[in-house]
Amino acid sequence: MKNILRNIAKVLPAGLIIAGISLSGCEELRFGDSFLDQQPEQIGVNMDTIFSKKYYAMQVLTKAYTTLPYPIPMGSSPKLNGDLLDAITDLSYSTCTYGGAKTRYYVGAYSAALEDSRSKYQFTNGNIWTGIRYAWLTIENIDRVPDMTSVEKERAKAEAKMIIATHYADMFRNYGGILYLDHAILVDETHYFERLTVEESVATIVRLIDEAAPALEWKVSDPNDDGRMTKAYALGLKLRVLLFAASPLFNSNEPYMEGTASDERLTWYGNYDQNRWKAAEEAGREFMQALAENGQYDLVQAATNSEEGYREAYRTAYFTRGNSEVLLSVRKNYKNNYASNFCGGSDNYASAQCPTLAYANLFPMNDGTDFPEDFNWENPDKDPFANRDPRFYETILTNGRSYKGRKSELYVGGQDRRTADTDGTGLLLYKFSQDYTEATSIGQVDSWPTMRLAEVFLSYAEAINEANGGPTTEAYALVNRVRNRVGIGDLKNTSMTQDEFRKAVLRERACEFGYEEVRWYDIVRWKDEAAFKAPIQGVNMFIDAANPTGYHYEVFDVTPDRIWKNQWSPKWYLSAFPTNEIDKNYGLVQNPGW
Repeated sequence: MKNILRNIAKVLPAGLIIAGISLSGCEELRFGDSFLDQQPEQIGVNMDTIFSKKYYAMQVLTKAYTTLPYPIPMGSSPKLNGDLLDAITDLSYSTCTYGGAKTRYYVGAYSAALEDSRSKYQFTNGNIWTGIRYAWLTIENIDRVPDMTSVEKERAKAEAKMIIATHYADMFRNYGGILYLDHAILVDETHYFERLTVEESVATIVRLIDEAAPALEWKVSDPNDDGRMTKAYALGLKLRVLLFAASPLFNSNEPYMEGTASDERLTWYGNYDQNRWKAAEEAGREFMQALAENGQYDLVQAATNSEEGYREAYRTAYFTRGNSEVLLSVRKNYKNNYASNFCGGSDNYASAQCPTLAYANLFPMNDGTDFPEDFNWENPDKDPFANRDPRFYETILTNGRSYKGRKSELYVGGQDRRTADTDGTGLLLYKFSQDYTEATSIGQVDSWPTMRLAEVFLSYAEAINEANGGPTTEAYALVNRVRNRVGIGDLKNTSMTQDEFRKAVLRERACEFGYEEVRWYDIVRWKDEAAFKAPIQGVNMFIDAANPTGYHYEVFDVTPDRIWKNQWSPKWYLSAFPTNEIDKNYGLVQNPGW
C-alpha cells in the first residue's frame, strides 16, 4: 500500500489527493485463506483520529478508488495471468503460453479448484473486498468529520456507493447472485454471508446507484477531478446492469443449467418477464434525458472527414484521458507502457493477443456495407483488408499498413510474420498498443475507459428493440450516431426485424468495443453457444505476383481446438466459486456444473 500512496498524486484525480496519514500497517479484509481468522484491523491510528479531519478521512476513500477494476494486465497476479478478456471470446486468440486463456480456458482446465489469478475473475482477489470495505468505512464514518461541508460528505458517500456498485456489477456479470456485504465487516462478528438471488442482486446494485446519483456531479466541473465518480457514469452503470439482467442468461423461462443455485434463483430470475427489458429501456431513457438537460458529453468527432481523421477520433475516445466521451476512467499509473503489458517485447509486436479472422470479417467496408460473407479467399480479386471501417485499422494490424515508420509486413516471410508456423492468426493487435512507440503507447498517460458514451447509445438501442418487439426510429438513430462518428454511414437496412436489429447492434458493439471487455459479456448474456463453439481461424498471406492483389491467402483453423468446440457445456457462462471458499460454509452456493 505504501507504493500506492506514493504514486497517488499521479494516479488519482486531484480532488482525492490527500497527503499525510500512513495506512501502511493496515490489515485488509479479504476472502481467502485468512478470512475466518482475521485479526482486528490495525491502521496505525484509531478510527476517531482518521475521521477527525478531511485531510485524513479522504485517504480511506482514496484507497477504495485504487481498487476499481483495471483490465489492462499489470502488477502482480493480473487476471488471466496477463491475457486480455477478449482472448477467450471468438474475437481473439492468445499465444501467451503462461496466460489464463491457454492454460485454463482453451484446454478446459478451469475449475472451482483452479479459480485463481489465471481466471477471468478472481473471487479471492483481496483488492475487491478491500475496496468494498474501505468504501463502507467512508459511508459509515464520514459524517463525523468536522471540517467537511455537508455537500462534501454527501459526495464522498455517493462516490463510495458507486465504488461498491461498480465492484458488485462486475461480480454480478461473472457469478450471478452476489455475496453482498452491507457494511464494513468487523472481526468479531459472525462471518456468514448468503448469496443474494439474481433479483435481489439487481435491486441492491440499482439501489446503491439511485442513492448515489443525486449527490454526484453530472460531469466533474474541475478537469483535475477527471476520474472521480459522476452522475453520468452512475446512470450508465445502471443501464449496463439492467441490460445484463434482462438478457436471456437470467431472464428466461428455463435456467441456463440445472442445479441447486438455479433452484434457489441465484443464477436466473425463475421466469421470463418483458418488464425487465422495459426497465433497461427506462434506464436508457433516463440517461438520455439527463444528457439532453446537461450536455457536456458527446462522441469524439473527427477533425477531418478522412480515414485518419476518423481513426484519430476513435483513438481519442478509448485512449485519451479527459475526452468528451468517457464517463469514467480508471488509472493505475501516471504513465504506462500499455503494449508491454499484453504484447511482449517490441520485436514480437502484439503477437500475444491476435484478432481472429471472424473478428476481421465483422468490420464493414468504409461505405458501411457488410464485408461479403462469400469472399473468395482462394482467388480474391481485391485486397480483403482495404477500404474497411476505420475502427478496423485502429483495432487490427494487417499487411501494408503504416507501422513504426514503415509498412507492416504480415505476409509469410515478412518481418512481422516470418513463417507460417508462427503461433497466431496472421493478424496482430493494434488497439491500445498502436505503433508500440513512445509517440503512440509507450510511456503514455494512463487511462482505462471503464465506460464510454457509445456503450450507452448501443445498450439503449438494444433495450428499445427488445422492449418493443423491434427497433424504433430512435433505436436506429442511436446506432447510426456511433457509426457516423467513424464515417461509415447509417445502417443500410431500415426495416429490420427484431432479430436482425439485435444482430446488428451486437455486431456494432463488437466493432466498437474490441478489447474493452464487452464481447465476453455480450455472448454470455445472450447464451451465444455458437460463438463459443465456432472454430478459431486465421489467415496467412503469401506474395503472389500472379494474383490481382499481389498476394494469395490461406485460411486456416488455429489448433488445437478450444475445448468448447466439441465439449461445450453452458456451465462456462458463469464462473465457479473457489472450492476452498465453498468449504468454509459461510453461505456460498456453487454455480451449476462446477
